[in-house]
Amino acid sequence: MLSTVATSFIYFEIKEMVLKKIFSEIVKRFWGEWELRLLVVMSLILQLCLVVSGYFRRKYIGKKLPYVAILVWLVYLSADWIATLVLTTLLRGDNSLKSELIVFWTPFLLWHLGSPHNITAYSLEDNEIWLRHFFGLFFQVGEAIYIYARFRSRTNIALNAMAVPILVAGIIKYGERIWALRCASDKQLVNSFFRVPDNMTNIGGRKCIRAGLSKDHINNLFKEKGVVPEIEFFRETYLSYIVLKPLFADLPFPLSREFHDKMVYMEPKSAEDAFKFVDVELSFVYDLLFTKNPIQYRNVKVSLCLGGFCFVSAICSLIAFAAVVDRHRHSPIDIAITYLLLVGAISLDVYSFFMHVLSTWAMIRLHVPGTKLHNMYSGVVASRLHSIKAKSGIKSMAQHDLIKYCVKAKTSSFTGAIRLFDTGNLLQKYGHTKWKPVGPDLKNFIYEHLRNKREKVSKNFKLHELEKLLNEKGDRVFKEKYKEMLGLDADLAGFKSEFFSIFPKMDPTYFIRSIFLWHIATELAYYDDHDNHRIGPGHGLCYISKSISDYMMYLTLVRPAMLCKGFSDVINGKIYREAQSFLTEKMKTSFVKTRKQFTNDLLHFVAFQQQSFYQLPHDKIGALIEGASFAVKLQLFTRELRWDVDEKWEMISEVWMDMMTHAASHCSWKEHAQQLRHGGELLTHVALLMAHLGLSTKVCRDEDEDEDDPDALPPFDV
Repeated sequence: MLSTVATSFIYFEIKEMVLKKIFSEIVKRFWGEWELRLLVVMSLILQLCLVVSGYFRRKYIGKKLPYVAILVWLVYLSADWIATLVLTTLLRGDNSLKSELIVFWTPFLLWHLGSPHNITAYSLEDNEIWLRHFFGLFFQVGEAIYIYARFRSRTNIALNAMAVPILVAGIIKYGERIWALRCASDKQLVNSFFRVPDNMTNIGGRKCIRAGLSKDHINNLFKEKGVVPEIEFFRETYLSYIVLKPLFADLPFPLSREFHDKMVYMEPKSAEDAFKFVDVELSFVYDLLFTKNPIQYRNVKVSLCLGGFCFVSAICSLIAFAAVVDRHRHSPIDIAITYLLLVGAISLDVYSFFMHVLSTWAMIRLHVPGTKLHNMYSGVVASRLHSIKAKSGIKSMAQHDLIKYCVKAKTSSFTGAIRLFDTGNLLQKYGHTKWKPVGPDLKNFIYEHLRNKREKVSKNFKLHELEKLLNEKGDRVFKEKYKEMLGLDADLAGFKSEFFSIFPKMDPTYFIRSIFLWHIATELAYYDDHDNHRIGPGHGLCYISKSISDYMMYLTLVRPAMLCKGFSDVINGKIYREAQSFLTEKMKTSFVKTRKQFTNDLLHFVAFQQQSFYQLPHDKIGALIEGASFAVKLQLFTRELRWDVDEKWEMISEVWMDMMTHAASHCSWKEHAQQLRHGGELLTHVALLMAHLGLSTKVCRDEDEDEDDPDALPPFDV
């Protein structure tokens, strides 16, 4: 808020300097008359853009995601800045527009500062500065009152009176936004997890699900509500959201045995339904952190009263303005702008009302139908919930093929020139990232892998065993396959050095590097099998392995905050330079031919090195050569162990799945929440599935639970 005010004053200084030194008196007069009008209209337009932006940023996942994110960011910042700029313009009194309608325009700027219902914060950091917005509210309201006193009509008392309810409505809208920001801040979220409703405090012997949440509260939440077949699924997702909500504040907590064993409503679901379930659950989390929806339903009666007051104020003001406005006294343009502001405010409120009525938050609270109107609403609810469920579930995942990028960079004539200026490799990270659908086969594979891990844990649940399982990064799969290759039943203690000479290190400090090595090995093995017709397009486990490999590389380059810290940009730069040294000018033909020749030459070069006496110096062996060397060994295993192609790709897919679950379990939940503003990541969906299945160190099974003691579950371990 302070930065917005500061930039407004900078704007005025620059404007005055430019108008004085460059433009003529005619231009100055024209700008003085039209500046305020244009800014007020622009403020309204930005509110409409915010509504659209709030919808798109939650749903859109695709190649244009960076542009959508930048556009939303610009609209979000500009909406606040323009509204503040208009108020500051009027406060300074440097405009030549002397219209009594300014009194009527000012309250709408507070209305605009309140933001639409579907976007209150751009990022989680905005929630933490709610107090700054709170002090800004006093400053902006003070400005509005001063402007009202300064520009109020001396003759048209009705016009002055009409501005008062709009001013109050603007303060309510702005206050709603600040309250939503406050409720989504870390401190208030943590406090809300311990809060128990007043009507539950005196009930003895109630059972606890987790700290601050009793089983009675969950059971009574929808006790007297109506039921349509489609609504039960969404009520379960809402209850699950209530239970697991502390995760997104990075709070560990014990969960009652009953809910842990039933996987928090996940037990009987198929892979497709499980992904739909967590997607709807994440939509509740998104609303909690970035919209006004949760506060609208915290106290429905108060929310309806405040919303009704704002709507009635706008309607009454529109009718009164049409009745009392003197069309001969005011400019037609000013009258048109006033009507535009009134109709815009009413339209936004009507849209907001229908979105609330048809939102999941409202529909899960559907009462037992008692009237014809209620029966009609029940039919609409059933239809809409069916539509929402059908569209739920993650649809796309990002893909970044490092081998393809290196080849394209060589075949493109201007990529080298761009890299001289593009020091952050933004063209590579965003321009060469592709998107592909998350198909049923991949969902089934992920879900079955997680359920298998769940079975391992449930046999003998110990926290250290769970941590050991989640720390697996593919080394277990390797060790089993290596023992199979050697024909051993014992451990590999005597073959440790030989084992690590074949397989990349999987220590935590090498995790980022191991992703690069495994990605290169997977891509080269995939292209070698494809070029030699060992696999076809969309081939089962091979397709799954490549999809997860490309996705993990995307996370490493574009979303590094979701993985453990590492030198991803450094390793990426070295791989690019290594690849360019292999790609000669003779290869600079079509992309397909160049890619085939590059992968073939690289594999043959590494195979020759492994069989010859001459070895490259250690400082000449980078991640590309090391990954290619491992790819050659993977291809040799097929012959030495007499595997078929499916067995090899089964092992590779299991390794990638272990690496994905390791990344999902070690990523901060706040970072998972942060990515919801970009449509959500597959890794976040996997992490929440793991939490449901008990594969999270943040959600542990309470082994010492006393069923009759409401205080049995210990508080959060913070």
